[in-house]
Amino acid sequence: MTPRTQKIVGGVVAGLVVLLIVALLVLPGIARSAAKDRVRDRIGDDSAKVSVTGSWTKLLTGKADRVDVDTPTIATGTQDAPLGELLKDAKKVDEVDARVGQVQVQGLTLRDLHVIVKDEQVRATASLSIKSLTSLVPVEGSTLKAIAPGPDGAPRFAVTVDLPLLGRQTVNAAVAATDGAVQVAAEGLPIPVAVTVFQDPSISVTSVTGKASGDRMRIAFSGAVN
Repeated sequence: MTPRTQKIVGGVVAGLVVLLIVALLVLPGIARSAAKDRVRDRIGDDSAKVSVTGSWTKLLTGKADRVDVDTPTIATGTQDAPLGELLKDAKKVDEVDARVGQVQVQGLTLRDLHVIVKDEQVRATASLSIKSLTSLVPVEGSTLKAIAPGPDGAPRFAVTVDLPLLGRQTVNAAVAATDGAVQVAAEGLPIPVAVTVFQDPSISVTSVTGKASGDRMRIAFSGAVN
């Protein structure tokens, strides 16, 4: 190899080393920034506080070790970001910790939502208006009043409805996880009567608990991402 060739080869090697060093310094930041932008785009809030951790190679493939989100709202339940798609994204992350000020889920307004997804298991807490639950009762003019929870902590309500021939009647009902869905089931009736208030193929709900104070109820769910 001539001295000139040696210089050329040495220059190429040096250039590659410099490029490698620059890439190692720059790519992690680019990957992390891109990952944050993807999260903000999925939840529909460019101002959301997002923290993403994981190797830059993992981040570039759309995965992460942990994602933390704090946002006033989220686009779940819309065509742009349905709940199922968001949970499918969460399966690519080892752990997700999300706090949302307010969100619409299947017609209900949930406030102060806190969701943790880890190992494809979901735990969530949120508060909601008991009055808003009245819209789920399929009888016009119905009222709901929170009563003592069940022995397992399941929320219970006194539901007052106008029934043909029977007039105004009050029936106690309990909220429970049934076959992956959330149902409100009447108690003490000769035939089972239940209304499904939440069901999504992306998640199987395994338990529901709640505690009421005035018109507000703090409710907790747990389940598994399908």
